[in-house]
Amino acid sequence: MSAVEFAVEKVKLLDEARARQLLAWLQAHEPATTAVPPAGARAMLGFARRFRAQPRTTSDWMTELRAGEHD
Repeated sequence: MSAVEFAVEKVKLLDEARARQLLAWLQAHEPATTAVPPAGARAMLGFARRFRAQPRTTSDWMTELRAGEHD
């Protein structure tokens, strides 16, 4: 019998009040899961999609960058 199966069998034997206490204790001791935003280059993924919906080829945006160099 696995540890999980053993724990389930033990919980089945508890009365309602003790089961609620155990559940409250388990919830209080759960690790906090916070969503950490990606850092670095991965944070930029999808950022350009907000301004330009259609994807562009590398040659297209390189042409635009080089046009700015000539101005």
